[in-house]
Amino acid sequence: MHSYILAADIGATKTNLGLFLAGSERFECLKVTNLKSCGEAELIGRVKEFMAREMGRGNLISACFGVAGPVFNGRVVATNLGLELEERVMRRELSCPCLHLVNDLVATAAGISLLEDGDLVSLQAGSNCAVKDSETVAIMAPGTGLGMAFMVADRPLMIISSEGGHADFAPRNETEVELWRYLQKRFGRVSRERLLSGPGLVNIFNWLREQASPRVIDGAFPEDLPAGEISGADVVAAAAAGDPAAERSMAYFTSILGSVAGDLALTGMTSGGLYLAGGIPAKIIDFLGRGHFLEAFRAKGRMSDWLKQVPVKVILNPEAALIGAARIARERITPFS
Repeated sequence: MHSYILAADIGATKTNLGLFLAGSERFECLKVTNLKSCGEAELIGRVKEFMAREMGRGNLISACFGVAGPVFNGRVVATNLGLELEERVMRRELSCPCLHLVNDLVATAAGISLLEDGDLVSLQAGSNCAVKDSETVAIMAPGTGLGMAFMVADRPLMIISSEGGHADFAPRNETEVELWRYLQKRFGRVSRERLLSGPGLVNIFNWLREQASPRVIDGAFPEDLPAGEISGADVVAAAAAGDPAAERSMAYFTSILGSVAGDLALTGMTSGGLYLAGGIPAKIIDFLGRGHFLEAFRAKGRMSDWLKQVPVKVILNPEAALIGAARIARERITPFS
């Protein structure tokens, strides 16, 4: 009879479930399934179906669920989903006493050292080609929301979760002050996530459309297209097709992303590197390479030279958090080797 590890990456939009062999040193993944994110009862039901279908008579010995929200005392509310989960309930329902909930960026951080070269793209080589022991690493993930975390590149895993995506957005110039005012009128408080996420990219695009002349916005989108009908993916596609307002939106988005990433690197003194994860960065590699991101990342006055030495990489593997959750589940059984 086989022993298994169950891992999950629960985001605001979709959920990945993975089944791993518990005794595999290489984290052998037997099956991955993708679900639309849902409520607690439906999620537990779908997990049970997945286990019954894939495990047979096998034994589930450990599980870890990475969730897009803050985890406190074994309980999490997914910030942009409204899903509430409790370890106590999950352990009982899934008959798995060794089950843990972690923030999804904690899971992503745990998976970094298990990624292969092809899973990463370098934006800045920096002075360190690889993560070294005892150096701090930052992870930043714009997607439906904006996740952040820090990790000390040492064994055992030492990962610090963060809700820095909900910290205040700090405009750097008069134009960004205008953007802040536009968002402040809509939302009251303007967090970083209001700009650095899929909905945030749409916010930037709509701001530009409202202040632009018809000639400037004459491109892939009709001028009178309702804001609610545009997604972040639509803006990226329109920018790639040459739409002027969408291209300007991507320039603002990548510049602000770079600035916040630079702040994050300074906050944690992340000499081990900064990793961009989440649903957006892997899809906008070309825009990240146009200069706006790195220029803003390095533009930190007296700390600019230090930031030039920080490696910056984009995680391409969409299952990084799933792999990391499996690693955490396994480490709760035996030390990672």
